[in-house]
Amino acid sequence: MNFQQEYQKKLMTPQEAVGLIQEGDQIYAQSGAMCPLDCVNEVYRQRDRLKKVGFLGMLVAHPCELFDPSANGTIDYATTFFGPYERGARKAGRNVDYYIYQLKNVNQVVRDVFKPTVVMLSSPGMDENGNFNLSYNPGDADDRAREGRLTIVNVNKNLPYVYSDSCSLNIADVDAVVEMDYEIPEGKGAMPTELENKVASYIVERIPNGATLQIGIGGISNAVGYSLENHKNLGIHTEMFVESMYHLMQKGAVDNSMKKNYPGKSVLGFAGGSREMLNWMDKNPDILQKSLEWVNDPYIAGENDNFVSVNACISVDILGQVASESIGPVQFSGTGGQLDFVRAAAVSKGGKSFIATTSVNVSKDGTRSSKIVFGHAPGTAITTPRTDTQFIVTEYGVADLWNKSASQRANQMIAIAHPDYRDELTAQAKKAGYIV
Repeated sequence: MNFQQEYQKKLMTPQEAVGLIQEGDQIYAQSGAMCPLDCVNEVYRQRDRLKKVGFLGMLVAHPCELFDPSANGTIDYATTFFGPYERGARKAGRNVDYYIYQLKNVNQVVRDVFKPTVVMLSSPGMDENGNFNLSYNPGDADDRAREGRLTIVNVNKNLPYVYSDSCSLNIADVDAVVEMDYEIPEGKGAMPTELENKVASYIVERIPNGATLQIGIGGISNAVGYSLENHKNLGIHTEMFVESMYHLMQKGAVDNSMKKNYPGKSVLGFAGGSREMLNWMDKNPDILQKSLEWVNDPYIAGENDNFVSVNACISVDILGQVASESIGPVQFSGTGGQLDFVRAAAVSKGGKSFIATTSVNVSKDGTRSSKIVFGHAPGTAITTPRTDTQFIVTEYGVADLWNKSASQRANQMIAIAHPDYRDELTAQAKKAGYIV
């Protein structure tokens, strides 16, 4: 096969490529900043032609015409993880359904439940062997592309080439190529506050040299990462590669020498960070991207000794149930892989899992509320069950809940709550019989 001839034969405009989509198709698009924006917008523009079409995205990082409520009833939108644009669309009246699952099961969700007939991907380009690298957020979409009726690849030269032994697609499996360069939104995030650094300090002192890290997103998680720069021989096996991990590799704190799986390489499912970080990832031999099905498998991640998981939450009750994705019944983000890695730490020799939060939430109008609660609001999704939680951390210290009794849990959780709420929490715990 002449790969360049095939490429040119399949080269189309967004209008031509989307014109191949038919009534009743189920469209799966690559997630985050990798969402092929021009093609997705074109789906919206052809909505009058496309009837009973389903669309599955995740944490889309661009303003998107498909979020307009006028698409209701024509293009059914669902997500596997809410981000700012999905939340805004729902608030504006767009119907947005969402899938509830552990991220390690993403292939099952897309393949067996959503069942896409059309897959839309992005790539930095085709190599000499006719293969398209799926850059820094593949979303395991290559497997689905080989199975669907129609595959559209958007070539965007602003994307980095990220080495992977599982996430790529050959021109033979592609039906349409669209060349549209657009800027990639940066996701560096704000530097940690003094309070977030205080929370992080309790975690950092419990992480040994040689640990393998999974660090989630958010101020406290970033604070943990940046504060580890004087550690030695750290490794990375993470769902999401973030800016603080890039910082640790630059500082030499991460060399991946102590890992059992892929020693010498930072292993990730996807990434999000600054343009500088993405440029550094481009053809970097120290980075390896793997399928989320593999990366998020607790038993695979847990094969690494001293596996450390650090994640954030919205609230925790005094027995240790962690809510990280909804506020009451209102979905805010998604289940993601938090529980996958909490369980990975549990099976790892010397493993530790931390759920970190500041003790108080301050809303936009200045209203304060405790993040350590007696019980979650009705309808709240529990992301990590109390039987799985190990360390809960606030600026007031660490609660070690692993295999503890109800009274031990309640006392420890009250001790790390803000002092303004401890008396109320104590009275509630005594009334419930948690504290005797």
